[in-house]
Amino acid sequence: MDNWGKTHRTDFETARRILEIKGVKIAPERMNLNPQVMVVSTDNLPDRCSIFIEGTTDHSSQEGTVTISEAEGRKFVREYHLPSEEASLHRDEKSDLRFVSVPFPKDLGIGKHELKVDVAMGDERRQATCLWIVCPARAHIPSPLEAGGRIAGVGIALYGVRSQENWGVGDFSDLRAIVDWARDDLKIDFMGLNPLHALFNRRPFNSSPYLPSSRLYRNHIYLDIPGIPDFDESEKAQTLVTILNNRGHFQKLRDEPQVNYEEISALKLQVLREVFRSFIKKHGRKSAETSRWEAFQRYIESEGVFLERFAIFCALDEHFRSKIFRKIESWREWPAAFHDPSSEQVNRFRIENREQTLFWMYIQWQLQEQMSRVQQYAIDKGMIIGLYNDQALAVDRNGADFWAWQSFFADGFRVGAPPDAFAPSGQDWGFPPPDRDASRQSGYELFYKMMEANCKNAGALRIDHAIQLHHLFWIPDWGKPKDGVYVKDYEADLLNVLALASRENRALIVGEDLGTVPMNLRERLMAKGILSYRLLYFEKDSQGNHCGHAEYPSSALVSISTHDLPTLAGFWAGRDIETRHKIGQLDDEQAEAFRADRRQSKSKLIEKLVQEGFISEQTGAEALKAELPTEELHEAVLKFLLRAPSLLVMINQEDIFLDERQQNIPGTTWENPNWVTKMRYTIEELRSDPEAARLSQKFGRLVEEMGR
Repeated sequence: MDNWGKTHRTDFETARRILEIKGVKIAPERMNLNPQVMVVSTDNLPDRCSIFIEGTTDHSSQEGTVTISEAEGRKFVREYHLPSEEASLHRDEKSDLRFVSVPFPKDLGIGKHELKVDVAMGDERRQATCLWIVCPARAHIPSPLEAGGRIAGVGIALYGVRSQENWGVGDFSDLRAIVDWARDDLKIDFMGLNPLHALFNRRPFNSSPYLPSSRLYRNHIYLDIPGIPDFDESEKAQTLVTILNNRGHFQKLRDEPQVNYEEISALKLQVLREVFRSFIKKHGRKSAETSRWEAFQRYIESEGVFLERFAIFCALDEHFRSKIFRKIESWREWPAAFHDPSSEQVNRFRIENREQTLFWMYIQWQLQEQMSRVQQYAIDKGMIIGLYNDQALAVDRNGADFWAWQSFFADGFRVGAPPDAFAPSGQDWGFPPPDRDASRQSGYELFYKMMEANCKNAGALRIDHAIQLHHLFWIPDWGKPKDGVYVKDYEADLLNVLALASRENRALIVGEDLGTVPMNLRERLMAKGILSYRLLYFEKDSQGNHCGHAEYPSSALVSISTHDLPTLAGFWAGRDIETRHKIGQLDDEQAEAFRADRRQSKSKLIEKLVQEGFISEQTGAEALKAELPTEELHEAVLKFLLRAPSLLVMINQEDIFLDERQQNIPGTTWENPNWVTKMRYTIEELRSDPEAARLSQKFGRLVEEMGR
């Protein structure tokens, strides 16, 4: 059903082709039953469970035993006699499959349990393997919020942070300085960040934080290189930085009006190579391995095959993009032998290019170390949450995650959205959907790792397009959005595994549940402890009237806008409409219709603010006529949201400073400069500039007055 209320049924041919490409298996003899995966929640544990076993003989009348034990040799062991009230052997007449039914052990601890099942009957012995994932009833909520506290935060695009010391892009040392301003001046408890995922850093197509190369690892442009301990031990790196500084490279990048991903990335990698060479020389020699080298090795071991494949991909990408190979842009253009990460050729490359692979591992180690220190600093400053990460829905089909884990994606499809009022032709987001059955059969290995990676070193995580937990809109590669179909995922499993990752990493979860939301999904998310995501622009009743501040749910994060929507100042000025008109997204008639709708929306907002006493009728009338938000309107909007019962309020820094600029215009790449907008004020100016200081202090005062 679309957002006009009309139901669209998938035609037979589309459904057939989608099922064919998905590899639907119906015949029992083709089913892969091992390992058998069961995901359960502690608030709804099953009384019994069935475990399929191989075999063709009907032993239902014979005596025997069933033994269940943990694969890793832990103490958990259960033994049952067959047949008995506790255990029984059955045969499914339709499929001819055998299974044993036993009580589900209620004392299994939270976490993953790999189990071996032995069935012995007479001289015959059968085995099966199981993975039981026991998950908490709810995701993690910090105790101050569980006790009824409400807190505020600020949204920051780290790439846009300006300072007198960085190299043209915000880094983790800048973020630490932002913590001081945010806590001391804004009086807040968390800082929302753009996704920090690893990118190709090539504009305009490969610099979107929402279409990364990897969601498991981070972008090296955010490293503060002089802040790496090994930098102080590398004379060559220090000399190189001095030369680059004297030649004005850093100042040039700082002065550019937009973030220059390519030059910043290349420059940082150049210096990082010297830092790494020094690290290897001083700490990595076999004859004199140091404690620092041992710490690096512990990090590599903890990340396992995920880090190894990411690092190999980065090394291969660099290898095949060198001048020797005419700058190949995608792994799909590599020689076929390198398309499979487990191939002999890839393994040989890894061995022959060990230091190059270690280099990319070293970068990720340092990113984790620096981010961890910032998070700890925020907590030490008194923040309840600290850093609030953002996890993208998409992954670039040309990137590291797809190459490394191809079986977990359904190639041949793109994810998008059906036609609606915002996009009458539908939306094609261009990235592959996950393969739910491959994910489930693996025990949600990649899904859990992704959640863990993004919960780590943060107190909260936003899940982009949380509707993905229920379904995604699949568009066949041979079709357009109108030819797409919604494909359901294993929602209950994903919610449980997400709650497990949240609890084990002590990270609050916010689900971005905007758009055409499936029936009762918001309620199911909130019941699992996952906060809803509510925006001022969208919270309206069926008549188009804004909801009152008290009508916002308590289990939610509320905000004015997102990166894909206009800021408050941009909304008031209609800057987003004019931009879309200018680049051809809207024709003259459509643009005028949007302007009329915007005037109505502004009037409705002021009407609600007047009704609830946040602004006087006279002041509201003046604000409606103003080209930009007035001081009174700005304060009224902030108060309105800060007074809502929702646990979290996050105001983007653009809305604190009434910046008109929008981070992204959806549906554009080269047509509009996206993901490159820098903050209006440098870190130093946040306190030294009179207007920046005044607006910061005003926000801090309102946070305290509204009881956050």
